[in-house]
Amino acid sequence: MPSSEEKRETGSAFVIIGWILVLFAFLVMFFQPAARKLGETRFEVIAGVLVAVGLVLNIVGARIRRRNR
Repeated sequence: MPSSEEKRETGSAFVIIGWILVLFAFLVMFFQPAARKLGETRFEVIAGVLVAVGLVLNIVGARIRRRNR
C-alpha cells in the first residue's frame, strides 16, 4: 500500500503534467494563424483537448495532494 508521501508525490506529478499540457496548448495556438492560412482547423480542437486534459490532471492532482497532507 502506497504511503502518504508517495501519494503526495503522485499528486504533484499530476499537477506538473497538467500544467505542461496547458503550456503545450498555448504553443499549439501560437502556430494556429499559420495553419489557418493553409486551411487547417484542427489546431483549435487539439488545443482544446490539451487544455481540458491538463485541467483535469491539475484538479485530480490537487485533490490527491490535499487528501494526503
